[in-house]
Formats: sequence, C-alpha cells, structure tokens
Amino acid sequence: MTASAGAPQQAAAYPSIPFHRRIYGFGSVYGKTVRDSRLAFIIAAGMLGGLALVMGAAVGTVFPTPETRIEVNKLVGSMPASMVNLFGNATLMGEKLGTLGGYMTWKYGAMFALGTALWSILALSGTLAGEAARGSLDLVATSPFGKRRIALEKLAAHLTMLWLAMAILAIMVSVSSNTFGDAALGDPIPLGSAIGFALWVGFIAMCFGGLAFALAPVLGRAGSAAVAGVAMIVLWVMSGLEIGGPLVVLSPFYWTVDHIPLVGFYNWGALALVGVVAVVFLAVGIELFDRRDVGVTAGLSLPQLPADVLGIRGPVSRAFGDQLPRSLSWGLGMALWGALLASLVGSFSGLVAGEPNMSSIFGKLFPGYNFATAGGWLQLYAELFYIAAGFAAATFVSKWASDETDGRLEMVLATPVARARWVLAGGAAAILAVVVVTVLFALGTGLGAAAGGATAGDAILGSASLGLYAAAVVGIGVAIGGLWRTSLAAEIAALVVIATFLLDLLAPALDLPDWLHQLAITAHIGQPMIGHWDPVGIVLCVAIAIGGIGLGALGVMRRDIAR
Repeated sequence: MTASAGAPQQAAAYPSIPFHRRIYGFGSVYGKTVRDSRLAFIIAAGMLGGLALVMGAAVGTVFPTPETRIEVNKLVGSMPASMVNLFGNATLMGEKLGTLGGYMTWKYGAMFALGTALWSILALSGTLAGEAARGSLDLVATSPFGKRRIALEKLAAHLTMLWLAMAILAIMVSVSSNTFGDAALGDPIPLGSAIGFALWVGFIAMCFGGLAFALAPVLGRAGSAAVAGVAMIVLWVMSGLEIGGPLVVLSPFYWTVDHIPLVGFYNWGALALVGVVAVVFLAVGIELFDRRDVGVTAGLSLPQLPADVLGIRGPVSRAFGDQLPRSLSWGLGMALWGALLASLVGSFSGLVAGEPNMSSIFGKLFPGYNFATAGGWLQLYAELFYIAAGFAAATFVSKWASDETDGRLEMVLATPVARARWVLAGGAAAILAVVVVTVLFALGTGLGAAAGGATAGDAILGSASLGLYAAAVVGIGVAIGGLWRTSLAAEIAALVVIATFLLDLLAPALDLPDWLHQLAITAHIGQPMIGHWDPVGIVLCVAIAIGGIGLGALGVMRRDIAR
C-alpha cells in the first residue's frame, strides 16, 4: 500500500489528432502553414486561372479570322527588334505566333512566370525568416519537432499550394483554348501542352523562390527577397534582350528559351535542369536554417516608413498606417502594369491606323472604342484590372481582420475604443488604402500614355471604377467579418472577386441567363476607361461599401470576440 501510494501516476494518453484536422492546421507545422496560406493561394490561383480565361476569350474575340491572325504577326513585327523576344521567343514560333497558344506565350508567358515567381519569393523568404523576426518561431522551435523538420514542413506546405495553383493554371489554359478558340486556326491546346507550360512556370517560381529561401537564414526576409527579385528581373532581361555576354548562361529563362509547349516546342532537359537548380537552392536553405541560430541575420533590410506615416493619432490613423505598406505595393505594381500598356498605345494605334484591314476589324468588333487613346486599349484589359483591384481589397480586409485573428483586438478594446468604432476605423482605413492604389494606378497610366504619345484623359478618370469596385469588396469583407467570422472575411471576399469575374466573363460567352450575369458587380459599371459610365454601378458600389462597413460594426457588437 505504502509503495503503491508513493509511485508516480502514469499520465493519460493524449488523444491523437485525426488526419483531416492535421491537414486543416491542427497538430502539424505543415497543416498550419497550409491553413495560413489559403488567402495567398486563392489570390494566386484566381489571378493565374483568370488570366488564362481572359486570354482565351480575348484572342478568340479580337482575332477571329485568318486575316486578323496575320495582322498579329505584323503587330509584333512593328516592334523594335531588340524588344520582340523579351516577352517570348517570337522568332522560333514563326507563324504559330498567330495561334492562341503562341499569342498567349509571347504576350503573357513572362507575366505568368514572373508573377508566380514573385509570389514564391515573398512566401519562401518570409516563411522562416519572417516568423523568426517576429519571435513566433522560437515557440515552435521549443516543440519536439526539430529545426530541420520545421523547415521541411513549411517548405512542403508552400510547394503544395504552388503546384495546386499550377494544376489550376494548366486546366484553365486548356479549357479556355478549347472553349473560346477556333480549331481551324490551331487554337485548341491539349492538356499535355498546358501541363508543360505550367511545369515551366512552376519550376521558374521554385528556382527564384528557392534562391530567396536559401538566402533568408543569412540576409533575413527583406534582404533575401530583394536579392532574389533583382536577380529574377536581371536574368529575364539578359535572356530576352540577349545582353550580358557570358553571364546570360546563368539565366533559367535562357536555358528554356526554346521550351514553348503551347505551340508544340519542348525542351524537357532544360526544364529538368531548372528543377534541379531549384531543389539545390531549397536544400541549401534547409541546411543553413538548421545550422544557424534562429533570427540571427546580416541585417540587410529595406528602409522603414517614418513613425508619423505609420499612424499614431487615433484608430483610423493607426489602421491606415498598418495598411499603407501593402497599399503601396499593390498600387506600384498596378501602376507599372498600366504604364506598360499605356506606353505601347502610340505604336499600336499607329499600326491600327496604318492598316486598313485591322482598323476596319477593330472598328466592327469594338464600336465606340478609340484605339488612339490609352483608354481604348485599357478597356480591353479591364477585367484583369478589376481582378487585381478586388484581390488588393481582399488583402486590406485580411489586414483589418488580423487584429482579431492574431489576438490584438482585446488589447485594442482595452483602450477607449468601442467595438463599433474599431470596425468603422478599420473599414475607413481599408477604403483609404484603396484610394492610394487607385491614385497610383491613374498616375502610372497617365505617365505611360505621355511616354507613348497618347492621350489618357478617359483612362485616368476611368481608374476610379477600380477604386469603386475595390471599395465594394472591402464592404463585403468587413460585413462578413463583423457579422460572422474575421478568420474567413478575406477568403470570402477573394471568392466574391473570382465569382464576379467568372460571371462577367462566361455568362455572355456561354449565353447564360441575363439575370445570372447581372449578379456580377462589374456588369453594372459600364466601360469607364472610354468614358461610358453606368450610374447604377456607381451607386451600387458605394452602397455596398458603406452598408457593408455599417453591418460589420453592428455585427461585431452582437458577438463574442474570437480568442
């Protein structure tokens, strides 16, 4: 009795966590990272899949006849010789440039690769270094996992999301070409060719993302992302413009210059080489993280914003300061995009005006469009700008919601700030972030048009439509967060953006009921880039933005704060 009374009691076995809950984010670093990456995945997959659908629909609509495909080759031939191969190997494609796959590869192949690589760089540079800088990785490292396992599981989570996005890209490329393309013109793209294109995009992303991952334990998040990003742009330009002498052989773009699967040209050996280099970079990153102290880096970082800009004068100022870095990132990115398209207006409009056939074709297909202005061309790509603006708004909602999901809201509410005021201040700050993005896009469009010798008055005013749409998405996200759960607010807002895009694009093309098309917010905005506004859309966007923020404020007063 005495001996048994003094013996230590065996602890009860902790019940194992089911597999599906581990995948969702409980009990494993891998699952938690996948769960935390869901918004980034929705945005990346939506952008890639949406761009593929838009290109399929646009090429089949704008260039529907053999004569117009010949004009495509003339359009490319009018560009300076040094610029022709920057975006794609037009020389190798030859007459196949006039097919849907050729045009998509030449004009947007680099955009797919660079955009996906940028996502990979930002994700892999911060997946370990970012958490180490915040101090949260120290807590994870105290668990019985080990640093190597933590790095492997976080890396595996990103690669899972990356290749899921690539699978969506491959499917959308094949679906769009077979749905909108003309078989007589060689437009349909087999699934195998689409997979070859997605593999190229994914391996390029892995390569430069792996470089950032390898440098992150040494340079930190900002330093590794900056070095990898600069290396990506420099190596792409060196390959496209054939400059840099012997250094061009270091470029993965140069190795795969003749891998153009959307028109039937393959170089699997070069593609495998890019994959091997990517795996080497990732292995180096894991080894360096395992051997170095957590959070100890060389201290290379980007300049910080002044404290006055970050917001210290009240709830709205603080919330806007939190939103400002990402609003500047989205705004500058969209400004560069708008400037690039607007700068090409001069040469393209000159070609259209000088070719009677092309001028007649464009006039019949797009009555009322003036392709001598930036607005006429930007309206053709308005759906892409709406997608980008909508996803930007979703990230602003995510930042607002992080006060509650990251556990800061209880501290905020301990100050003289009521729940409703927190929602109203956060919603107002998100709207201000949308204004920043809109203004930067308008400035970029104006500067690009001026550089190309074109007018951009309607396009600059039309940029406000992007802000109106983004504000409506903010209202939807804040309403979801206030009435229901902030943890799902940004994801649902992003899904609304994707659903709006699909309804607006596919409903007319597939002859679906008009009421279904009218569910898309963008169906009520009109054609603002060429000066054709729909007042109903303006009122609708403003009402959704204001009403959504108001509903969010009422909802958060009636529910418990998440813990």
